[in-house]
Amino acid sequence: MITITEEAKRIVHAVARAALPEGRNLRLNLRLETATASGTDGEEQISMLVEGPKEGDEAVEHEGEPLLYVSRRVSAAYDGCIVDLELTPKGVAFSIGPPLAGGDARS
Repeated sequence: MITITEEAKRIVHAVARAALPEGRNLRLNLRLETATASGTDGEEQISMLVEGPKEGDEAVEHEGEPLLYVSRRVSAAYDGCIVDLELTPKGVAFSIGPPLAGGDARS
């Protein structure tokens, strides 16, 4: 199972409340990244989508309500990892990685 920090939950909750249509949720899923200028080819990347839950998804709750759904594939691939916030030159971004690695080691 993936753990999401309380700070990351608060940000996701604020964004979801402000931007999502009623009845829609955020969902973490794996997608296959095709060749790009950066050289990635056939690499799986985590994406955050606006859609309803799928069978087998894990619900992450905040204040007793579903906040985010995590696909079975993401949950299995990143079991035990933490989703947190990270300050980047472009602003705040989500990162995921091992619990003891610290923010700098998360992607």
